Amino acid sequence: MRRKNMKKTAALFLLSVGVNCMTAQDIVPVHEFDIDIQKVGSPIQSTMYGIFFEDINFGADGGLYAELIKNRSFEFENPWGGWEPFGDVSIAEKNPCFNKNPHYAHLTYTGQITGTGLENEGFKGIGIKADENYDFSLYARTETNNPIKLRIELVNRDNDIYETQHLEIKGKDWKKYSVILSPKATEAKSRLRITMETAGTLDMEHISLFPEKTFNNRTNGLRRDLAQALKDLKPGIFRFPGGCIVEGTTIATRYQWKNTVGPAYQYQPMELYISSQEIPGLLSILRFGIL
Repeated sequence: MRRKNMKKTAALFLLSVGVNCMTAQDIVPVHEFDIDIQKVGSPIQSTMYGIFFEDINFGADGGLYAELIKNRSFEFENPWGGWEPFGDVSIAEKNPCFNKNPHYAHLTYTGQITGTGLENEGFKGIGIKADENYDFSLYARTETNNPIKLRIELVNRDNDIYETQHLEIKGKDWKKYSVILSPKATEAKSRLRITMETAGTLDMEHISLFPEKTFNNRTNGLRRDLAQALKDLKPGIFRFPGGCIVEGTTIATRYQWKNTVGPAYQYQPMELYISSQEIPGLLSILRFGIL
């Protein structure tokens, strides 16, 4: 009997609490706020918000930096990263064009059915637009003084050709060669193909493809659309470098700004947590950051 009374008392207590809670909720006052969106409140300093830049996931290479060729100097941990060689092609280091980036491609063509040359995939494809100009360049030398003709093409996986140009390489000394590519179609995932048309041996280094239209029309500059979008944010601060790029994977691979100043061919690639990168250089970033 006593236990039954205790259960009854407990049930009545819980019911009382529930009723009281419901009553309390029913009588909670409603507060209203009138906000005048035209009235300026407390000032917010422009330096309190801005852009944080970290070179991962195509943040710089394949993103803000306008270079379209992946691993243009063959300096990734895997020198063929981004490239598909065909024919008699190897990586060499003897008497390089640039001491800071000693690797280059060594090609020999003796009439093989497969041909001899290189293809670059870009950053998951090379995006091109119809009737726009792209500046192609490379440094090259021949084994003899006999000239060697190269065919430069923009193609896709199905071998559709969007543009073809030619270069003649001549001389045993390293020299820069360039030509303008103007594709007649738009393609998000094109590839760059370089094929030897003349028998012989040559070396190639620092193979580059840039859109003619860059941010503020700067040579070796930034991608126009992305840089402009960031500028339009009117950031009060610009943090660079940021995140894990600062410390690198080891002391030797930490971010060292001195290695990113100077001509593009002197940039030393950095080994990041994600993959090897050919960073665009401190000056390129600072040019953007001061705008």
